[in-house]
Amino acid sequence: MMRVTNTLIQRNATITLQQNLQAMAKAQAQVSSGQKYTAFSDDPQAQSSVMQTSSSLRALDQYKRNIDDATSRANMEDSVLQQLGDSVTQATQIAMQEGNATSTAATRLTAKAQIDSIIDSAVALGNTKYQNDYLFGGNDVTDAPLSNTPPFYTGAAADSGAHTTEIAAGQIFKSNHNAKEIFLDTGTLQALKDLSTALGANDTVGIAAASASLQSAQQGIQAVVGDLGARENQLDNAGSNLDALKTNLTTFKSSLSEVDQETAITELVTRQTAYQSAMLATSRVIGMTLTDYLK
Repeated sequence: MMRVTNTLIQRNATITLQQNLQAMAKAQAQVSSGQKYTAFSDDPQAQSSVMQTSSSLRALDQYKRNIDDATSRANMEDSVLQQLGDSVTQATQIAMQEGNATSTAATRLTAKAQIDSIIDSAVALGNTKYQNDYLFGGNDVTDAPLSNTPPFYTGAAADSGAHTTEIAAGQIFKSNHNAKEIFLDTGTLQALKDLSTALGANDTVGIAAASASLQSAQQGIQAVVGDLGARENQLDNAGSNLDALKTNLTTFKSSLSEVDQETAITELVTRQTAYQSAMLATSRVIGMTLTDYLK
């Protein structure tokens, strides 16, 4: 049988007091910080999950920034397409007006100047900049992709490519169309140039052909508008999915690392009461010897 000495009793009382003090300090730290753990060693598994979740949240924030950037690009392209469509409509009206028998070589020369101005405006739209980069430059964002003379596409931009960004893990998104797709593949610039040439030559047959080409170009522009709308919807859906995932991850991280304040305060009060009780008990034990009972 183990002999219980006064020293052993005092030592055990001191250990108990220290344990209660540590528990109270931990509860107090949780209340003041709002965090469950103050060190990785408190719960390595939970802390590891918190770190992984934090990393995932940072990735989601980057994807959200990419989506916002792609949305801004799409909005700017939408504005350009609207202006380009209006210009083609104006050019078509001029072609129809100058294609009739009442027009003369003089009126057609005046109309040619208008069309040349429209060509310049269209080229300027194709050379729109976004944050100091050419929006429709594709792979080459440092050089203007268009000129106002055939073949219209310039320099390194002949390899159009596309501006892309990652909007989710492994999901690469084409941010916007390039100048070739909008201005050349639709036939817009060529149709405008053909109309300018026909007007300058007082060529009614050429004017009629250019008018038909402009109508075809308008259809091509509207097809690009439709594709852009589908991309904008994809961005909206991707953004909504990211917001939902971020909410779930944030809630999960909170459940791992943050304390419920009401529960934490109750725990602190409980620990304070236990510590006070331990102190009272210890004060009665420490200093007691056999002589206290022999007096």
